[in-house]
Amino acid sequence: MGNYLKIGFTLMAFSIVVALLLATVYTITADPIALAELNVKLESIKTVLTDPINGTLLIEESDIPQSQEKLNEKIWKKVDSDNLYESSRYNGYCSSPAYKFTLKDGREAYIFNGASVGYGGYVSIMCSFVEQEGSLQMLRLEVLDYSQETPGLGAKIAEEAVKERFFNIPQSGLTAGVIVDKDSGKSPAKTAAEEKNNKKEGIISVSDLMTGATITPRGVANAINTMVEYLEQTIGGDE
Repeated sequence: MGNYLKIGFTLMAFSIVVALLLATVYTITADPIALAELNVKLESIKTVLTDPINGTLLIEESDIPQSQEKLNEKIWKKVDSDNLYESSRYNGYCSSPAYKFTLKDGREAYIFNGASVGYGGYVSIMCSFVEQEGSLQMLRLEVLDYSQETPGLGAKIAEEAVKERFFNIPQSGLTAGVIVDKDSGKSPAKTAAEEKNNKKEGIISVSDLMTGATITPRGVANAINTMVEYLEQTIGGDE
């Protein structure tokens, strides 16, 4: 009986020490991790608010938040849960919160984090949408997480040449629903003009850059569609 008690007290003491060590490590690392995550988010926001054609920042440099408190001032929509919105149609979600910035020219820009299912799991992106006189345009996206996608295939989604194909999708393309060219039934675009015209129909040409990888860019398209679905339901409203 005494041996059992001794073993029990030993295990309890060991558990307490381990718990204290874990708590100490968490306390030490929590703030640096949070700061690193914030910096990634702020850098991504700056990226999606940069004109993809001329590289000009579309907001004033001074309007870029430098802290979580300043970023919170840009919140447009939020909920208490992690997801602001979920789409059963596109199997995607928008994370909470979403942000709104005013561009130098007075237009409003909406910033979303969101995801939809890729090949190995969710592909997470950040997107900027610009509104002007009732018309909505998707300006630019940044791929945030593609860690479960196949190297050399789906993982190519993070390459700049691939991401650029999704830039500047006009209202007509967003309304039609964004799809990749392999899902459209149309022949791949052969010129920049054909790519631009396809984009007006929501068709994104990626098959030439991501041969054999359709599911991952389809996940990006569905994440965009999820964001547009939410915007169509809420734009112009108040929290």
